[in-house]
Amino acid sequence: MNKILTAMFIIFTVSGCAVFDGGNVQKTTLSPYENNGEAKPNLSYSSVAKGGLSTSKRLSEAGQSIIEGELLSVLQSSDYFGRISRNDESADITIDVTVTNSGNPAALIPAFITGLSLYTIPSWAKDNFNLVANVERKDGLKKTYELTDSATLVQWLPMIFAFPANNFSVVPEVRKNMYKKVLSDMKNDGFFSYKESTLSLAR
Repeated sequence: MNKILTAMFIIFTVSGCAVFDGGNVQKTTLSPYENNGEAKPNLSYSSVAKGGLSTSKRLSEAGQSIIEGELLSVLQSSDYFGRISRNDESADITIDVTVTNSGNPAALIPAFITGLSLYTIPSWAKDNFNLVANVERKDGLKKTYELTDSATLVQWLPMIFAFPANNFSVVPEVRKNMYKKVLSDMKNDGFFSYKESTLSLAR
């Protein structure tokens, strides 16, 4: 019986939450790579994840792995690159990404009150994401892209109806959309438009 009650409490608690996209970065769908017969560029990437409530510091290795995994999945699914590797000095394009997650520690207090009220008193907590991507092509073209977005967790009993569509998967999708926007901007800025003679011979 205790296990059943515990399971019901967990379901009740989680279902009383919903996560909403901040919407600061427009939803981005990557256009197909324009195949003009030239080799796709090879990419070297690196990522750093930072975060904290009061001060930002480098996250644990687990946090680094989550951010790197999200970034790599977007890079691979874009189909924009012939090869993707970490810290490759021979690559045609290099992208160094830093993602900083910040929040308000004061949000813990209303969240505690919400829990005591069995989710009849609402509260919310906002995670802010800042992304800085330094991009350089081996012929000297370079640019820094900086984006900010957020995700807001609302804790309130009526959110039980919103949770199926606004669950915790919203958070990584916010970050992935930021990576897509960087790739889209890189494409528009001409990072993928250069002659085959400037590319490495690796295909």
